[in-house]
Amino acid sequence: FLHRDPQLMTGIREDQFIEPERSEVPALVAATWSDHGMHTRGSFGGFSRSSASQKWLFTHGRPKWATFYSEEAIAYQKAFFAHFLQGEDNGMAQQPAVRLEVRESLDEYSVRDENEWPLTRTDYHPLYLDAGGSLADSRPDVAGVATYQPLTESATFTITFDEDIEITGHTALRLWVSTTAGSDMDLFVGLKKLDRAGEEVHFYAKAGYTKGVAAMGWLRVSERALDATRSTPWQPVLSHTDPQPLTPDEVVPVDIEILPS
Repeated sequence: FLHRDPQLMTGIREDQFIEPERSEVPALVAATWSDHGMHTRGSFGGFSRSSASQKWLFTHGRPKWATFYSEEAIAYQKAFFAHFLQGEDNGMAQQPAVRLEVRESLDEYSVRDENEWPLTRTDYHPLYLDAGGSLADSRPDVAGVATYQPLTESATFTITFDEDIEITGHTALRLWVSTTAGSDMDLFVGLKKLDRAGEEVHFYAKAGYTKGVAAMGWLRVSERALDATRSTPWQPVLSHTDPQPLTPDEVVPVDIEILPS
């Protein structure tokens, strides 16, 4: 950590960082769906990668500080510290590993217990983009191209479900992209929920913003190279070791992580 006062400036060496896989310390991790720009990846990744045999995940989709100091969250924290620091047999050891908060809208949600993260019963189901603007179960019969002006427009693809669907966990997007000018692209992806009338249902985003998407991801295309040892079909992980600039009109495949929701 660096202090603004140069007389007090200190640092942490690279060899002092501990990879989550090396940590066996009991952990209570607060992880939020509503802070994709800051803490979502680190909190969920830290929980999943931790080697601790005793770890808990408290998920939520609301403003983080209001939730952190809520009665429910304080009770979790007190039980955790009383058990591990004071030796109280207060039921913490039997508490299910995951508190899962499933959002319906900005302030509507339900809570249930789960035993692991990501959920082992998840059905990773492929959907296919069509240049006409649809998202479907089957691959399009013909090739197509969707174009837009990057500063003023976007490309949108929509699917309508005929039954209740819960999207809990990791999602990813594969695209084939090109630019008509320049050597790079910045892509920003949003997963939105629409109501029956086609209006967007908003969710909390970072810093109390109340018109956020359900989940988001982003990619600088020159950094598209993946870490093959850590990537999965539902969670691509970038290597950041092999920059690959573009040339105009060059079409390249990209895999974009959409953070957990």
